[in-house]
This record gives sequence, C-alpha cells and structure tokens, in this order.
Amino acid sequence: CADAVRLIRKDNPFPTACAYICEHPCEARCRRNMVDDAINIRGLKRYAVDHAGVDPSPECAPATGKTVAIIGGGPSGLSCAYYLALMGHGVDGDEEREQLGGMLRYGIPQHRFPREKLSEIESILSLGIEVHTGVTVGRDIWLEKLEQEYDCIYIAFGAHQDKKTGIPGENSKNVISA
Repeated sequence: CADAVRLIRKDNPFPTACAYICEHPCEARCRRNMVDDAINIRGLKRYAVDHAGVDPSPECAPATGKTVAIIGGGPSGLSCAYYLALMGHGVDGDEEREQLGGMLRYGIPQHRFPREKLSEIESILSLGIEVHTGVTVGRDIWLEKLEQEYDCIYIAFGAHQDKKTGIPGENSKNVISA
C-alpha cells in the first residue's frame, strides 16, 4: 500500500483527501465500462491510504538557489509548495488563517473528511517548506516586498465564497452554503 501511495503522490500531494472526498468522475468515463464495470479508483486509493502507514516524503532535487513566495496555505498553495520543493527551490508561504489546509480544513464537514486526515500537510512541510500563519497580505506583508525578496510569487487565495445556484430558498435562514 505504501508503494501505491507513493505512486499517487507523484501526481497529487493529497492522496488521502482524494481518497475520502473525490467524486470520482473518472469512473463514469472509465474504458473498463465497455467490458464490465468501471474500476473503483477512489475505493482503491482509500484502501491504500488507510493501510499504507507512515510514508516518508520523497527526496528533493539539489537546491537551485531560486526562491518562491506562496500566498495561501490551501490545497493549491500547498501543492505548489510541494512540487517546487521537490524541484529544489526554496519555498516560503504566508497563510491568513491560523491553520493550513484551506477548504480541506474549513470547507468540508468533519464527518466527510476527518481533520486528522490532514496529516499530509506535515508531510508536505517536511520538505523544508516554511509557512507563516496569521499573515494577511496588504496588512502584515506587502506584495512589493515579496517581489523584491523572491524570484517568483504564487498567489493561491482560495475559494472561500460559495457559488449560488439560483434555486428558491437558498438564502433562507438556517441554510448553510458550501
């Protein structure tokens, strides 16, 4: 199972999140449907992540001397940090909230994605990525300063606003948007 998780992590630094919350659209288009039935890819990933144990982070390439600032500590910012660190770049991040994870932490209910499954964040940070939480760009740090200090900036503000569907009652009291 650890080998399977390592293979998944080549394309996705959050295999556990996908194993728990992915809506698996690939299964509807699976070519195996022409023979018998789609491959249960989410189920296979779920089995792998639940049985893999601790998977050490892969080795990073030699340092390039390049540095990147990342604004946002959600899935996009953390994925970017992960792959940049693997390529040997220095990565520093700033996140407005007190904890990393973005919508994985703050947008998905606990019963759908238990917070202890966010341990992949620690695995990502173990590559030498430094992240500062509770930092607001434009108040605590300025984009102009980041432009001077880093070779590149990746902005991953996130998706913290809901998307309205236009159905009657969506703005009613006690309706929780997502």
